[in-house]
Amino acid sequence: MSGVAAASERTAPPPGARAPLSPVTAGQARVRLPHTPDHPSCFACGPHVPSGLGLRVTETDAQGITAQVTLADVHQGAPGIAHGGIVAAVLDEATSLAVWHVLNRPNVTGRLEIQFLAPVPLGRPLYLRAKCAAVHGRKAYATAELHTDGPDGTVAATAAAVYIAVQQDHFDHPAKHHAGTAPPRVPTPAGAAPRC
Repeated sequence: MSGVAAASERTAPPPGARAPLSPVTAGQARVRLPHTPDHPSCFACGPHVPSGLGLRVTETDAQGITAQVTLADVHQGAPGIAHGGIVAAVLDEATSLAVWHVLNRPNVTGRLEIQFLAPVPLGRPLYLRAKCAAVHGRKAYATAELHTDGPDGTVAATAAAVYIAVQQDHFDHPAKHHAGTAPPRVPTPAGAAPRC
């Protein structure tokens, strides 16, 4: 990575964090991922999702993944430029896949910080490099860069993320894990304007 950092103290590994060690290199079988091919309807990497992102991993190594995506008009914010929320989704997916690949464990996003550095164009290949940087307890720390104009081209956005380890069944039975977590809805009194 070029060293452009989006990390704040909340996404930087704390003192005592260690370098990630993949259990796969020690012979452990790979866990099922909530990504293709196990979940082909994933918005970010599912191959047959209308208006999905279509992110695909092109290479993996002991530190993370390399991926590619081409965003379409449906992902537009300003004319010809990807919406910032879409760019965040791309970087979230890339960092998530890096953590899953390196640590071989189920995780969910705990914090994601994005630094937007240049416009992200539509209709052209975008290149991502994401790494699992450190582990501290249940937390894994990851970074990513999104490049335009080739794998070593302009860095248009960076991400720093924290992932939290969860049990595999978190993805098999999401209603069980999320029941009762939403705050109670407070009805708007009759005649009052709705609050945002």
